[in-house]
Amino acid sequence: MRDSQKTRKQLISELNEARRQLEILAAAEVERKKAGQDLKQSEEKFYKAFLSSPDMIIISSIKDGKYLEVNDSFVRNTGYSREELIGHTVEEFNLFASAEDQERMMRALQKNGSLKSGEYNFRTRSGEIRTWLCSAEVININDDPCTIAVATDITELRKVEQALTESESKLAMAFRSSPQSIVITTIKNGKFIEVNDSFTRITGYTRDDLIGHTSEEMKTWVNPSERKRVMETIEKKGRINNKELQFYTKSGELQNILFSAEKINIGGEECIISSSTDVTERKQIEQALRDSEEKFSKAFRASPEVISITRLEDGVFKEINESFSRVIGYSREEVIGRSAIDLGLWLNISDRGRMVEQMKKHGRVSNKEYSLRTKSGEIRTMLFSADKIELEGDPCLLAVTNDITDYKRIEAQALEADNLRQVDKLRTELLANVSHELRTPLASIKGFATMLMDYDKRLTPQEKREYLETIDKNSDRLVELIEQLLEMSRLGVGMLSIKKAPADIITLCQTVIAEARVRASAHIFTSDLPTKLPIINIDGRRIRQVLDNVIDNAVKYSNPGTEITLSVHKANNEILFTVTDRGAGIPKSDLPRLFQRQFHSTRGQKSGVAGAGLGLSICKGLIEAHGGKIWIESEEGVGTKCFFTLPIESKLIKKKIANIEEDTILVIKKKPVSAPREPIDSP
Repeated sequence: MRDSQKTRKQLISELNEARRQLEILAAAEVERKKAGQDLKQSEEKFYKAFLSSPDMIIISSIKDGKYLEVNDSFVRNTGYSREELIGHTVEEFNLFASAEDQERMMRALQKNGSLKSGEYNFRTRSGEIRTWLCSAEVININDDPCTIAVATDITELRKVEQALTESESKLAMAFRSSPQSIVITTIKNGKFIEVNDSFTRITGYTRDDLIGHTSEEMKTWVNPSERKRVMETIEKKGRINNKELQFYTKSGELQNILFSAEKINIGGEECIISSSTDVTERKQIEQALRDSEEKFSKAFRASPEVISITRLEDGVFKEINESFSRVIGYSREEVIGRSAIDLGLWLNISDRGRMVEQMKKHGRVSNKEYSLRTKSGEIRTMLFSADKIELEGDPCLLAVTNDITDYKRIEAQALEADNLRQVDKLRTELLANVSHELRTPLASIKGFATMLMDYDKRLTPQEKREYLETIDKNSDRLVELIEQLLEMSRLGVGMLSIKKAPADIITLCQTVIAEARVRASAHIFTSDLPTKLPIINIDGRRIRQVLDNVIDNAVKYSNPGTEITLSVHKANNEILFTVTDRGAGIPKSDLPRLFQRQFHSTRGQKSGVAGAGLGLSICKGLIEAHGGKIWIESEEGVGTKCFFTLPIESKLIKKKIANIEEDTILVIKKKPVSAPREPIDSP
């Protein structure tokens, strides 16, 4: 009984123990399942982190080097797909940029069993070389030794670092070579940390003199209290810009600088980087300029010459001196802000237009005579000079004017007196030089008149007629000589009158040719005239005189029966006249002297009476009085051509001429000169 009870108790105890063991096993199974589930979740999290990591992660077999797993970042950075990489080695893709990089990585793994932050260059699928920062560890996967590697692309970072290094290098170079003085000092005690070459060159101190010392020690500040104010400004605003300060150089010379500074942090210490420009020379120039302006201002005000400053664009006065007010009559208040046109100073407004055009073209005007009207209405002759200047941003004229009215009056009186002396001298010379020319016709007239009076009854009617014809011919010759002498006298002293009026050149030439045919019927006269020519303003009587003289010369020096041609053409702004003969021609040695008074060419005269040598000289004076030129071209044995030009005046002048009711009388006012000796002008 006892044994059976014992057995039952043992059985219950064993059952309880078995139940407890089952509970333990059940709890263990629950824990196992939970651990398995946690492991699975952990593996899933790891795999997700593996795939989505921004770093490149690669798992490869150590045994054969094949890729077991790669993440998306590695795929993206290399350009190869996951399918292309798994099961293949790094050599197959030639990923290492160099064999040396691959050997260096393998040696580090073999030696240390791991790799920490090594830089290697890799080649992507496109061939681009990229720099990666790599770390690696050896792990076991299913009892197979593998390598897990993590890489970060630091290519751009290295480029930035390289650029930063180059920038710092350039900054250091710019610091050292800058033409501005650059200094770095501490805020705490003002010690020099760095200075550039410009600072040492300008101040005279060496770098060793300065580094580790303060400006107070070097006694560079002219006013030490100024440094305190500068530092307070920098502390308050963080910077200071373009403040003018004064410093002493090592030699004690005073230096003016333009100072700028800014706070910076170097190695955790607050410092100041300052730059300065030496403006000592500029200050000296500015002072010299102020002195110069003061001198100019004094000279401007006190000058006896009339000086004004006007705006080039509209002629408005910006400044005048006291002489301007004294001579012109207007006060400064009446003039400033108004123009010369407003005040009616220009007698001829067109003069100002021409003056401005010359200023624009040449930049200045020198000694031009203009007529100005004073406040009282008096007309004064002014000698005007001007230069272009800039005043307050406006292009202006600085004009200096001299009143030469009295001088011109005295000059005119002197010229008149000189003209009278020249008239007398010229008359004496001409009478002396052409006395033989005058005696010949006078002697002939006297002789034949005496014959008629003494032998009147003995002479036949035919002889009497011949004597009278000779007297008539010599009388005409005498009149011609006297007229030429008078013309030459007027021309020589600049008092030959020219009465201009609009003239029809074609009609004038046709009349000249018609009269020449009557005078010299033994010659053939032709003309080459256009159907139309501009109406020009000339003295028709004087131009006919020129044409008659030139044609008569052609008749005298060409054989009867030869042709003489008058042609007229428009050439640019001139009318060109040409008289051509087929005579003996003129020797080259005579051509330069043809227009001299009383010159006779050595060529043989074919008909008529020899002249006094004044005709061509008078022609030259008449043509030049019209603003034209005259010249002769000739070839011996071929013939001679006499050319002269007359200017065609502008439409504006023609319009003015048309409005003038009476002929305008122009007087040649040139100083008498001796017979010209220079070669004849050519066109």
